[in-house]
Amino acid sequence: MKNAIRYGLLFASAIFLWAVIEWLVGLHGRFIRYHEYLSYFFAVPSVAVIYWGVRGGDSQAIGKQSFGRAFARGLAITGVATLLCPLVWYVFCTWVNPGFLEAMARHAVEAKGVGTRVAEMRYALTNHLLVSTLSTAVIGAVISLVVAVVVAKHRP
Repeated sequence: MKNAIRYGLLFASAIFLWAVIEWLVGLHGRFIRYHEYLSYFFAVPSVAVIYWGVRGGDSQAIGKQSFGRAFARGLAITGVATLLCPLVWYVFCTWVNPGFLEAMARHAVEAKGVGTRVAEMRYALTNHLLVSTLSTAVIGAVISLVVAVVVAKHRP
């Protein structure tokens, strides 16, 4: 359980750090048109954190865990990160970059032709917290499944 908390905290910290880096390089402002595409690269640190967490710091863990144990460890890490996700995004959207959701809504209206009302609803803070939390849970579960397949011992 300590391992899941440690790597879940690392995963949540990675989410926060990624959002801060996006903001600093202008993906929430000047280069917002690239945000949708470049944010997919967050998969790399996500997979890395869950992979390290499933291995538990043991460089010899590949092939020594059952699929079920590896998958459960990945889901535990995902669970911790999912619980922390609303806090991470709340802190980011209210203190670090209070204009983030407004900029995303404006971009959706201007560049994608989304209606103003729909964009305001989609990028409301409560909705953003819900969507980001659910997507963290789903994406983390999928990554956990793939990592468990890679890490688990294979029986002949």
